[in-house]
Amino acid sequence: MTDNIYDAVIIGAGVIGLAISRKLAQEGKNILIIEEQGQIGSVTSSRNSGVIHAGVYYDKDSLKAKFCPEGNRRMYEYCDSRSVPHLNTGKFIVATSNNEIEKLENIYDQAKSVGVIDIEKVSGDHVSNVEPLIKCVEGLYVPSSGIVDTSALMRSYLGDIEDNGGMVSYNTFLECADLKDNLFKIIVTQNNEEIEINSHILINASGIFAEKVANNFLFLDKSNIPKTYFAKGNYFETGKNLGIKHLIYPVPNEASLGLHLGLDMGMTVRFGPDVEWTEEINYTVDTSREEMFYNDIVKYIPSIDRSFLKPGYSGIRPKLKNQGEGKSDFKIDCVKHHGIDNLINLFGMESPGLTSSLVIADYVSELVN
Repeated sequence: MTDNIYDAVIIGAGVIGLAISRKLAQEGKNILIIEEQGQIGSVTSSRNSGVIHAGVYYDKDSLKAKFCPEGNRRMYEYCDSRSVPHLNTGKFIVATSNNEIEKLENIYDQAKSVGVIDIEKVSGDHVSNVEPLIKCVEGLYVPSSGIVDTSALMRSYLGDIEDNGGMVSYNTFLECADLKDNLFKIIVTQNNEEIEINSHILINASGIFAEKVANNFLFLDKSNIPKTYFAKGNYFETGKNLGIKHLIYPVPNEASLGLHLGLDMGMTVRFGPDVEWTEEINYTVDTSREEMFYNDIVKYIPSIDRSFLKPGYSGIRPKLKNQGEGKSDFKIDCVKHHGIDNLINLFGMESPGLTSSLVIADYVSELVN
């Protein structure tokens, strides 16, 4: 046992946990990150599309809408200043039939209302002139969308943390935490050894495990822990550069934002994520989903060769609303929610968490003493 006392302990070394830790370390706080895995960002943060989102789809009063447009601007500034590989590709949202045009109009109005800059309506001919493989009747052009090398971004955050005296404890498992005399008593195991860590601030940034972690806080009323639902997102890859330079998003349907055409830093095309509701954490891509992928993709790329599609990777998104219950927002609980000073629980942290990470870090910093 040890009497280690930190200003802040952050549980989870994904992109959001790292961003929060970076902010607190730069403020002069003595911080420790507890991470179950042997490296940073290996659960959800490395299993996404790497998109720098503009903030187009989020309801006006949501935290996602509050954080994402500013997060977009901050992300480009950060990547430029730290030489983190990224590309401002821009994005087309495409309507492939006339009955989708009204939805496109609604997306445009919503995006303008939450502060997305420079979004513009374009014709199907314009889209095809810019991207000859893409066929649609109308579109929206979102110039602020782009892609980032997620691994490089997280390494940069980690570098800032370490430069300011913070550290990550890898292969470390939270057993429980209690609260005594305004000090969090955190019990972890590492190499089968039990260790006590004390901290003035405790932040649960454990992503898909946030509900599980919060249930190990002995001082927290269970009514303050929302149920988390798992939405698996599968990707199919082409391994090919098809000459497409922009992200391409179909008009969303009730179930999802549609099968996106994404790009990696080498401009190789991939498709996804879809939405596959699940109760277990399993990252195997079901090859039988290829037909559904192809049927969606061919609507906006009629010439796509189905043989190009190969099972890629998948990720799990933590949702606070179950299938059919509507849009899920972030939930960042502080003292005004649960009555416990300097405890922050971050639930439902999915897309656009990466894009918003620097802004989320500022927001959390303002919630703790």
